[in-house]
Amino acid sequence: MSATIFEFIVIIYTILLAVFMIKRKHKNVLRKMAILFIGVLLFEIISEPMWLNTGFDSWAYIYRDITWVMTLAWVSVFLTAIMLVDYGYGRLPEKKRFWLYLLIIEAIYVPIEAGLIQTGVRAYAPVLTETMTGFAIPLTSVPLEAIYAIPIFTALILSFYKYVNYLCEIKDAN
Repeated sequence: MSATIFEFIVIIYTILLAVFMIKRKHKNVLRKMAILFIGVLLFEIISEPMWLNTGFDSWAYIYRDITWVMTLAWVSVFLTAIMLVDYGYGRLPEKKRFWLYLLIIEAIYVPIEAGLIQTGVRAYAPVLTETMTGFAIPLTSVPLEAIYAIPIFTALILSFYKYVNYLCEIKDAN
């Protein structure tokens, strides 16, 4: 999968996801997407030295090798996981659903990450690979460390999203 194909898939999927959510009467879809986009982007800026995003079209880059397309991909993964968990397990308390969100995000993102790594669109910076064990998740090229790294990273972003969205909902109610 080249970066151009990935860009196209992410943009189309995100548009379809937004349309689906709006048609299903989800509230404040664009606001939720914006909150997630800001949370993911902040995280990507902070962690930028850890990975390399290469081969994207020049219009896709925001800062150094940070691309808004990769940020949008993460937003779509988060929203997909949130919708799946809330649809299937909406009656569970929030603290239990939180763990399911993390599990689903990891299940969705590991194959995507594997595809991006195999095609050279995504790589890990030497500062990161020097500390890795050298083992990969079975049947993928994703480092074994992703098993705990993805949930840690996503927990921070998900907490940001949930809190900011909660504050916006309180403001809407008043």
